[in-house]
Amino acid sequence: MAASRALWAVFLAATIVLAAGDDSGANVDCAGMKTKALRQFLKRKGQSCVGCAEKEDYVKLCEEYKDAPDVAQPEPSPEPTRDGDKEKSIDDILASLKGMPGMENIKVFRPGDLDSLKEQFGDMGGDVKDEM
Repeated sequence: MAASRALWAVFLAATIVLAAGDDSGANVDCAGMKTKALRQFLKRKGQSCVGCAEKEDYVKLCEEYKDAPDVAQPEPSPEPTRDGDKEKSIDDILASLKGMPGMENIKVFRPGDLDSLKEQFGDMGGDVKDEM
């Protein structure tokens, strides 16, 4: 029983060490990383390589900041909603435009509006043919 507890404690300690990772930067091979990975690494460190044109520029900055601690990243903004909620957001946008100068008589046509206008007014346009 004591041996299994000791084994469990060693396993738990090893799991915690592996989960924490090595923040010393000693394991980072900047020259072996691809440019995209270098950009992501630098972003994690709170750096951006403005004016970097070659991979060597990113590698130099990576070597400089590989021992720096990771910076807390902001929460990503939620993705826009789709389908049914999209119509609601369009209606909200149009409602917000009503008070703007020059937008008093604006009309935005939706797909069904054109069909209903065609049914309502018929062939009042003369010999214009429906080419759709």
